[in-house]
Amino acid sequence: MIKGADKVPPSTRQPQRKLLVLDVDGTISRIYRDEERVLHQDEPRWRSWMSVDDDVMDALDALVEDSDADVAWLTTWPHDQVAWLIQEPLRGKLSGPYVPWQNWPKQGWRLQSLISYVRETKPAAVIWADDRAPDDAALHLAGMTEVPSFVVRPNRFVGLTLKDVEEIDAVLKRADPAA
Repeated sequence: MIKGADKVPPSTRQPQRKLLVLDVDGTISRIYRDEERVLHQDEPRWRSWMSVDDDVMDALDALVEDSDADVAWLTTWPHDQVAWLIQEPLRGKLSGPYVPWQNWPKQGWRLQSLISYVRETKPAAVIWADDRAPDDAALHLAGMTEVPSFVVRPNRFVGLTLKDVEEIDAVLKRADPAA
């Protein structure tokens, strides 16, 4: 504890920020079905490996800006590719640090990595968007960190939707002590 912190009036203390943790494949960018690749592979400028919905990303970025939330990335994409993703397809939006991997590539490494990161950063709440998050991830995350947790598991062939962003917004608002 910081010496004298208990003497700072509550109204001047820095509020705890919330944390939005994002995956890339199947979450930010949808995964194409095999039949889609075959159908479109010969079209000029078609990229089967990256499809970002600008409306969803704009809504997610606005939500982050309005909610005192920080973004972090938990993905198998290397640091330089996440930096490229933020600068190019996401147009500079949703910038944030990389969640350090724990125990990769063993089963459960993502959840273990997130638990360690949440313990270190101590957010007011955590929202994890990942198409491969375990079904019980929110319970484990909240139980291991004592931080309110919510998990969004988008359909990997669709990625995050505007409805998902609305759900995330509702969770962030419930986690806001001023609300």
